[in-house]
Amino acid sequence: MKKLFLILLVYLTIMSFSFAQEQFAINNETPNLKVETEGELDLLSLKTKDTLRLFVRDNYGTLQELLNTQNDDNSFREEFKDVLNKLTKDSGMSMENVGFGRYSLKQFIKAYNSNGTGRFTYTDEKVTAQTRLGLFAGLTNHPFMENPNNGKVTFINAELELFEKKPLPLQSGFISISHALENDDYKFISTTLALGHRFRFVNKTNFNIYTNLNVASYTFSKETITFDESTTVEKNSAFRVPFSLGIGSDIKISENSFISLIYNELFAVFASNSDNFPINFAAGYKFNL
Repeated sequence: MKKLFLILLVYLTIMSFSFAQEQFAINNETPNLKVETEGELDLLSLKTKDTLRLFVRDNYGTLQELLNTQNDDNSFREEFKDVLNKLTKDSGMSMENVGFGRYSLKQFIKAYNSNGTGRFTYTDEKVTAQTRLGLFAGLTNHPFMENPNNGKVTFINAELELFEKKPLPLQSGFISISHALENDDYKFISTTLALGHRFRFVNKTNFNIYTNLNVASYTFSKETITFDESTTVEKNSAFRVPFSLGIGSDIKISENSFISLIYNELFAVFASNSDNFPINFAAGYKFNL
C-alpha cells in the first residue's frame, strides 16, 4: 500500500511539473517555458538570469515572442501590440492601455479567452515601486528667510525618492530631511522636513535633468540675535506650502548609483524671496534600494 502511494505521489509530482513547463524550439534551442495562462491564446514566459521573455501561442500551436525594443531616442516600438492586435482582431478589444509586463499581458489574454469585448479597457496594471536613497551636502543663504548679512551656511540632507520601477521613469516623489548649521555671520540653525515632486524633462540612459518642486515643508529653527550686548534666542516651528522650484541632475556612475547635483529654491509661488540672490546648492550620492 505504501509502495502504491509513493508511486502515485511521484506520478502526480511529475505531471504537475509537466503542466507548469513545456518545451518548445526557439532559435534551435528547447528551453522550458512556464505557462502563465491557457485558452484560445496561451501566454508563456522564460526567466533567464537578467531578463524575462514573454511568448504567445495561438490555437494552431504557433509560438511568437512578444517584444518591446527601444529606439535610439529611448522611446519603445511596442511590437507586442502589433502581434496581439492581429491575434485578437475579431474581438474588438482595445490594447491602448495594455503595458508590456507579465501581469498586464496576462490580464489582457485572460479577458480575450473569456470572450472579452470592445468594452474591455485594461486598467488593472500592477505598478511596482522603486526607492532610492540620497545623501547630500551643500551651501545655502536661506533664500526665503530674513538674512541681512547674506550669510551662507553649510547644510546636510538625506532623502528617500519613490518612483515607478520601469525604464527611465519621468516622475518621482520624495521626502527629505535637511539640517542647516550656523556661522558667525548668520546664527540661524534649522531642521526641515520636506515633501516634493520631480519631473525629468531630459531623460537619458546615463543622465537626466529635472525640475525639483518643494510642495510642503515643516521647519524647526533656532536663531540667536545679539543687540546692544544683549542676546536673545528665538525658537520657532512652521508649516509652509511654498511650491518652491529648483533644478537638478542625476548622473549615472553604475547600475544602481548616481552622482546628483541640485540647485534649489530659485523662486517660490507662495513664499517671498529675500533681497539676496538665492543660493541653495547641493551635491550628493544616490543609490537604489
